[in-house]
Amino acid sequence: MRVRLATIVVLTFAAGLALAVTESAPSYARDVEPIFLAACGDCHGADKPKKGLDLSAGKGHAAMVGRPSQEVDMALVKAGDPAASYLWHKLNHTHTEGKGMPRGMFSESKLPQDQLDLIGRWIGAGAQP
Repeated sequence: MRVRLATIVVLTFAAGLALAVTESAPSYARDVEPIFLAACGDCHGADKPKKGLDLSAGKGHAAMVGRPSQEVDMALVKAGDPAASYLWHKLNHTHTEGKGMPRGMFSESKLPQDQLDLIGRWIGAGAQP
């Protein structure tokens, strides 16, 4: 009986740990930064970042979270609140000022939905570094 109970406790703990690992909040460095480097780095890279927004490796989180937008009276990223984050509106093309991002040379294009969902979860979960 004790062996069976111990086995159940260990299996329950292991299942809970596995669930916690798979459902961990997205982080900027691990999950979001690779998207921004690929999709936004040409314009917001280290050389001459547009609007002064440097999203080059290791700099994007500090440049966005809790920082004001230069276009509207909103934070670029308000941790915990995608709807109050100007970046969220720019990426979803629901903004009222400026242009949707990312932009190509001749057009605006949205990120794939799975990437938008990940960025939304990142902001909603507190925009962790």
